[in-house]
Amino acid sequence: MISIHVALVGAAPSTRPIVILQEGLRREIAVVVQDGVERVDLQTALQGYAVAIVSDAARSSVTFALQGREIMLYHRKNLASVQGDLRLLSGTVLFEGGQWLVPVESLPRLLGPLLGLATSWRADTRVLLMGDVRIPRATAKIFASADVVRVVIEASEKVPFQVSQAPDRLAVAIPRDAIDVGFTQERLTGGIVEEVGFEGGKDNVFYVKLGPRFENLRAYELDGPPRLVLELQAPPIELRPAPPAPSPRRSETMDGKDGGTAEVRVVVIDPGHGGDEVGALGPNGTFEKDVTLSLARKLRAALTNRLGIQAFLTRDRDEYVALDTRAGIANNYKADLFISLHANASRSHGARGSEVYFLSYQATDDESRRVALLEGGFEMPERAPDGSDLALVLWDMAQAAHLEESSNLASCLLDELSEMTGDAGRGVKQAPFRVLVGAAMPAALVEVAFISNPEEEQLLVSEEHQNKIATALTRGIARYARERLKRMGYASSGALSKR
Repeated sequence: MISIHVALVGAAPSTRPIVILQEGLRREIAVVVQDGVERVDLQTALQGYAVAIVSDAARSSVTFALQGREIMLYHRKNLASVQGDLRLLSGTVLFEGGQWLVPVESLPRLLGPLLGLATSWRADTRVLLMGDVRIPRATAKIFASADVVRVVIEASEKVPFQVSQAPDRLAVAIPRDAIDVGFTQERLTGGIVEEVGFEGGKDNVFYVKLGPRFENLRAYELDGPPRLVLELQAPPIELRPAPPAPSPRRSETMDGKDGGTAEVRVVVIDPGHGGDEVGALGPNGTFEKDVTLSLARKLRAALTNRLGIQAFLTRDRDEYVALDTRAGIANNYKADLFISLHANASRSHGARGSEVYFLSYQATDDESRRVALLEGGFEMPERAPDGSDLALVLWDMAQAAHLEESSNLASCLLDELSEMTGDAGRGVKQAPFRVLVGAAMPAALVEVAFISNPEEEQLLVSEEHQNKIATALTRGIARYARERLKRMGYASSGALSKR
């Protein structure tokens, strides 16, 4: 059972003792603060070592020697001689009350060479590590659905987890002298959790910034490996009734004019590839997986901020997500649209331009078939055998009911991409992309440009150009929503302009 407290643990004053950790040994050493610099007595830090100490009053210096290694310190100087080499320290050394006081931050530069040990100072937890010290490692993993965000903080060994709750955030403290952390920060959309991060400090605090949809917390610990699970719950998103749909909302389009988003309320964006699946590789070493993730984040922000659409990603970090899982994520979010982002590749370095695909049993042409296989598609026979599992998977599925709307979506996306680049584009095509199979909503796969083309590769890593692509795709989604509204038989209003 996890106890949840209402107050967050405050930061301790910076004058608290430092901790020296060695294998099987923990010591605390008092700190002296003078002129805004924290110092400790070096002889106390060396307690337990047979160090020879020789003072030289004439030179106001002292030498510490151990097994042929030595360091020399000078009163009121910020220099030290380490094995005969001068080293600059973070502050001056002081000799007061019979003690040689050295700046805390300079301890690794002195103790490491003298003792012949790997030594490091961790300022956030005020811990000095000396030698081969076993430190637990902790990381956070995030799993999001439409109604629940699950944050799992996993440790390499058993550690204490202390959960504290405030009105707008949670904090998870791991009160150990030192831990290694394989996580920094991740932002989320959807309104349940806005941000998860690690802020460190004395108690190694992970934090969760709560969103407006957060309603309830469930926290529990599991073993194998040791981990804390936080389930942050929101009121469930209600299933929308079948058409006739409610009146369209009005929303600001990308160019400042009004346009209706119709029933497009939730969009799931799929950044192609991830993890060991790097995708295509540009001539200058750019990975497709990195470009697609950056683009997806920008598109998510544009849809949320400019059209008021809820947007979710199938992955928000560099990780592998199975192709068959990605459309399932869109289904779980009850998405209105599913868009998979990719960067194309060709043996011809001159190949360029955008093309947009929707699902089909047969590819439009040989090039479409090649692209589908490159992106993990099916190797399709000329004619699938009757009753084959493959035919059932492809055609007895939710996506089959949305192929016409998927074609319309693909056309809108390509038109806006073409207008953005001033290029006619390479057209709307069909191919058996596995990532689109099973999506229970209109779905399209966008090859935004050719990463194999050196010029387009350079554009794809440009923040400015990525923003332009995100803008074009957002315009395409708004355009599709307006046109679908008309197809559904709703009267056009002044809010539904062409753009």
